[in-house]
Amino acid sequence: MGDELPYPIKSVLWKAGEPPQTNLLIYSLQPRIYSPDRFKSLATFLGFRSEPQKLPATILYAPGYWIKESNPTNKETWRALIFSELSGMVRYDSGEDNHKWDLKSKRPAAHGVPNEGEALNRTLALLPVLGITTNDLEHLPNGQLRYAWNTDGTWYNDRYDNWQRKRYIRQVNVEFWQRIQAGASVLSIGGGGMLRAGYISEGNLAEIEMTFRNFNPLGTALPKSSAELVRMLRRGEARSFRASIPERITVTQCSLVYPQANSSSKQNFLWPCYSLKADFLDAGETNSLYIYVPLVMK
Repeated sequence: MGDELPYPIKSVLWKAGEPPQTNLLIYSLQPRIYSPDRFKSLATFLGFRSEPQKLPATILYAPGYWIKESNPTNKETWRALIFSELSGMVRYDSGEDNHKWDLKSKRPAAHGVPNEGEALNRTLALLPVLGITTNDLEHLPNGQLRYAWNTDGTWYNDRYDNWQRKRYIRQVNVEFWQRIQAGASVLSIGGGGMLRAGYISEGNLAEIEMTFRNFNPLGTALPKSSAELVRMLRRGEARSFRASIPERITVTQCSLVYPQANSSSKQNFLWPCYSLKADFLDAGETNSLYIYVPLVMK
């Protein structure tokens, strides 16, 4: 959740709703177990032929196991499937970045990259082989799955269009979050609590990373009112990823989140905190930042 605030905030105006008060649970965490049989099944699905090997201690995600093979479509690159016993992460990397350029026409050669809907459906179709269902994924209040999508691209100057600056899409990515409890969301730190899948030309799967952890209720946390949170901010009792904090802020959103650490970390607890979106003026323009307030066990 970042570092402690460097100093108290002088002026805090609250324009958000009251903080969520129910089901403020604290959980113990364990890495999700991905059995050798399930790992082998996923490897077969992805076209690997080799047997899993122990993950070298020098690899960031060790201990665990992996399969590493030369890429069948590009012998100069490698593809790998990894399971980390440290965090429960499963990761696949095809070794393809889809940087394709037609040297003759001087134009991008990447084609057939899926659109949002196609990438979403392809990712949903992966769930059974990953050992999860949509019940493991976070839902919006209206019952729909919460997901995001984005693209990786490369900029170039189009010599056939007055050298205009253009961007071609190399990869489309779909992201889901692990379902914790109703009314709360995962705050993903470096991919923790997330499933991410990426697709390149012809809809080929480029990468998968999933770091879902098993959790069990351990206790409950004391909720806070908006008035209490305002007083805490004025005392500097909160955290942020920003090194500098403005002296005057307006809190416009307040939600309950559970931070999950990245796939190279062993996390023992899942702790609730309030995520506050704060607006502030900077050189006459309105900007925003996020401040986090961890809750205390009863």
